[in-house]
Amino acid sequence: MNALQPTAFVVDDYAPGRRSISRLLRAAGFVVSAFASAQEFLAQHDPDVWGCLVLDLAMPAVSGLELQSILAEKGSLLPIIFLPLMGIFPRASRQ
Repeated sequence: MNALQPTAFVVDDYAPGRRSISRLLRAAGFVVSAFASAQEFLAQHDPDVWGCLVLDLAMPAVSGLELQSILAEKGSLLPIIFLPLMGIFPRASRQ
């Protein structure tokens, strides 16, 4: 990952949602790094890589709001966009 190019960090436990948001951002020209959990993001994120965090609110173990608090405690200035994706995709798909 290029530390000089901004990255959209997508964190969502719902795989179809994570893939959809990642594809949309890539199509718009963003570099995307996707994670299935807050823990995975925290374990792999390099604070020297700047960008924006696209974060699901409702995740098991560590929620989006909890991840925001953890990052704030670490002094992170990473902007966060919260996405309440839970329940959106099943209603939007064809049966």
